[in-house]
Amino acid sequence: MQSSERIYRDQAQQDDFFDADLTDARLKVNPQAAHASSHAKSSESLATRFMQSLQQAEATKTVDSLVELFAENADLSNLAMHEPIRGKEAIRQFWQNYLSVFEQIRSHFTHTSEGSGTIALEWTSEGTLSSGEPIRYRGVSILETQAGQVQHFRTYYDSAAFLPQGAKA
Repeated sequence: MQSSERIYRDQAQQDDFFDADLTDARLKVNPQAAHASSHAKSSESLATRFMQSLQQAEATKTVDSLVELFAENADLSNLAMHEPIRGKEAIRQFWQNYLSVFEQIRSHFTHTSEGSGTIALEWTSEGTLSSGEPIRYRGVSILETQAGQVQHFRTYYDSAAFLPQGAKA
């Protein structure tokens, strides 16, 4: 019987959802693609850049490229917060704290919708908590954009997935 990690890895490799490893491999095989890739990034949608940056942050635990997508005065909130946090440094700290909860995590985007200044992302995240316990949860993130940057970020997810194993129904 395969572990859920192995099953998830196999599924992720079969999906066409922004596999950073494949992008890196293509650039190593064809170094000239690096320049073309960086030029193409400027024309990629903000939704695509956000999804790729989040997956890169999950893989590397480095949040710089993700934080760069936010405007200087952006705000971020989830249901656990009483008030949104504001500014890039607070947003950087949020993403660093988020990633520190996991030994490893991978988000798989199942649906995206882009409208005038709004992006909705449906996703499932699967991995291992820092305690070693496996986790799988899903949610929706809403990004309001202005001038090609995230101005407001709100995320809603199944917080019951984070309860201790004995407390889950």
